[in-house]
Amino acid sequence: MKRFKVFLKNIHDVWFHIHEKLRFIIIGGFNSLVSFLIFVFLIHFFAQFFIDDTTRLYEYMKTHIKLLEYITFLQFIRQFSLAIAWFSSSFISFTTQRLLVFRARGHSHIIKQYFKCLSTWFIGYLVNAITLEVFAELFRRTDLFSPVIETDISQAFALVFSAIVTYVLFKYFAFKKKIKYPMA
Repeated sequence: MKRFKVFLKNIHDVWFHIHEKLRFIIIGGFNSLVSFLIFVFLIHFFAQFFIDDTTRLYEYMKTHIKLLEYITFLQFIRQFSLAIAWFSSSFISFTTQRLLVFRARGHSHIIKQYFKCLSTWFIGYLVNAITLEVFAELFRRTDLFSPVIETDISQAFALVFSAIVTYVLFKYFAFKKKIKYPMA
């Protein structure tokens, strides 16, 4: 048991000697991969297996939410899948970023940090949603792939932009460390 504790301490020491930005890239990459895989699964799931149900949901929502009149069915599936992927991967992301990147400690501020993370993710989500649609439109004009594959590729590009925004917001907002000034 003691060897195992020493082993874990060595891993801990090595991990936290890695620069914070590199840790963010590694953990953020892992979190982005989880989110991306959920997104790809959902986009294919809704587009292939539940196309009739998804179409009915879209038509129903379109009659009740006037904004949806300006959104195509494919955009609806992309954004619906993106929202579910971001929400479901947020719990993993919060935990890994909090503990393995920014070394946030204690439980007294965990709820406050989580709500800061939610606002950070919301901004990251908006960046992701907008860039996803921009890239999807660019790929649509090339007509190289099927719309679902174009969506997968577009999401991969959009994740890069949202990752940069998320890092800055995590570092300087959600997990901001308070500076302790020495007494004069």
